[in-house]
Amino acid sequence: MKRRTLGYMLTLSLPLVLAALGCNSDDGTTNPPATADVVINIVAENGANSFSPNPANVTVGQTVAWHNVAGTTHTATQNGGGFNTGNIANGATNSPIQMNTAGDLGYHCSIHPTMVGTLHVTQ
Repeated sequence: MKRRTLGYMLTLSLPLVLAALGCNSDDGTTNPPATADVVINIVAENGANSFSPNPANVTVGQTVAWHNVAGTTHTATQNGGGFNTGNIANGATNSPIQMNTAGDLGYHCSIHPTMVGTLHVTQ
C-alpha cells in the first residue's frame, strides 16, 4: 500500500515539478526565459524592427534564445538553413541555441517572413 501511495504522489507531482522548472514538452519552449548568453526579444511584426536587439552581437560558442513578447506565435529561422527555434508562443522562450560559426547570420520568422534580424557572430 505504501508503494502505491508513493507512486501516486510522484505521478501527481511530476507535472508540478516540470512546470516549476519551466519545461513545456509540447512545443520545445521554456517559460520564463531560458538561460542563454544573449536573449533576443521578438517585439513586433515590423520588418527589421521585429527583433530587439537587431542586430545582436555574440561570439562563437555563446548561446542565443528568443523570447516572444509580440502577442502571437513566431519563429527565428536562419536564412538558407542552420538554426531554427520552432514555434515560440507568446510569452515563451525557445531553448538556447549555441552559435558555432562566425559571420553575419540573417534570420526571419518562418510564419511571418517579413520579420527579419541579424546575428553578428565573431571569433
